[in-house]
Amino acid sequence: MDIDKEYDILIEPGRSEKNYWRDLWRYRELFYILSWRDIKVRYKQTTIGAAWAIVRPVLTMVVFTFVF
Repeated sequence: MDIDKEYDILIEPGRSEKNYWRDLWRYRELFYILSWRDIKVRYKQTTIGAAWAIVRPVLTMVVFTFVF
């Protein structure tokens, strides 16, 4: 194999729409990995946010109970 092989990218008008579904199918694994990563991050932050919404008022209540 030739390691120093160069590739030229040609962008032609209208070509991207023509090959949209073909490219989507070709790179379906990459699409799946990136989509799954975004979903995991979004719901992880949601879980942390929901926990923080419960923990913060409880901690405030504990502090006020001991202070007052």
